[in-house]
Amino acid sequence: MTCCTENLGVIRVEKVQESGKGVITPDLILLDSKLDNQDDVIQHIVETAEFVGYVEDSDHLYEAVKKREAVIPTAIGYDIAIPHGKNETVLHPFIAFVRVTDAFQWTPEKEEMVRLIFLIGVPQNSEGKMHLKFISQLSKKLLDDEFRAKLLSETDKNKIYEQLSSIEI
Repeated sequence: MTCCTENLGVIRVEKVQESGKGVITPDLILLDSKLDNQDDVIQHIVETAEFVGYVEDSDHLYEAVKKREAVIPTAIGYDIAIPHGKNETVLHPFIAFVRVTDAFQWTPEKEEMVRLIFLIGVPQNSEGKMHLKFISQLSKKLLDDEFRAKLLSETDKNKIYEQLSSIEI
């Protein structure tokens, strides 16, 4: 089956790992940001992802993520939101991480506050459930109180990168 999906241009998880561009990179980790609303956080992440070569058109990915947020907001409790988007402008799958200094309300309709935001971007032609696998693996780690506490308190970006790299993707 692999040969058939590759011929169709489908990106498989195994191919992502061989590409040389990590799903998690220090370039997409931002600690102690002063950003204080959903729109600005998403905009900042997608623009940074474009700047470092993970995304071709940040505006297009921004619209995809916001469209998904409009269906069901992605704040999941524990001060965490996991917005995500799947479209053709994503060149390489990624998980970006932003920790804000002050918790803010993720959506006006809900009271859910967030400080830890993980934005997942995957190419349109990726394996059908790649983003769901990323969300699942990330969510499992985020259930761990100690893991979350380190994300909230660690000041060294490289240590955060090592911690996030422990997630099996």
